[in-house]
Amino acid sequence: MSLSLSEVQAEQHEFRSQCQSLILATLNEAQWPEASYAPFIEDAEGNHYIFVSELAAHTRHLLNNGKASWMLIADEQDTRQMFARRRFVCIGQSQLIERDNKEFELRLEQMQKRFGEIIELLKSLDDFHLLRLVPERATYVRGFGQAYSLSGEGLNQIEHLKRS
Repeated sequence: MSLSLSEVQAEQHEFRSQCQSLILATLNEAQWPEASYAPFIEDAEGNHYIFVSELAAHTRHLLNNGKASWMLIADEQDTRQMFARRRFVCIGQSQLIERDNKEFELRLEQMQKRFGEIIELLKSLDDFHLLRLVPERATYVRGFGQAYSLSGEGLNQIEHLKRS
């Protein structure tokens, strides 16, 4: 089934709204990539927010260098073809949101609605930091031959990726 670009854009938004955690790739001190994961929320501009502990290597990496890639991926049990798993991959920067910033409370309220009372406990721990992941560009793959590049403000520009 062939979809228009606006239909693909709507589909990838719906896909993102169904995901609750992201797979994160960060660079360690030796500039080697390390993978991890974190629960997240997303704002209307396409930024992702994670509330993570300094005990986790990815938090230290993001606080020290800010570069990241992250992926939302369909569950294996919901995937008919493992080689064509639906996924959304971003490259971007992380930004620390200080505890005294109004946005800190707003985002943690949103996280508590999504993830429950655990957020209240985590908020009481000083080693937890709220980070905003700001995508510079993204790719949405919906299947074989169905990869799309997203760019621009709020990732609102979409185009079909084709072999050169």
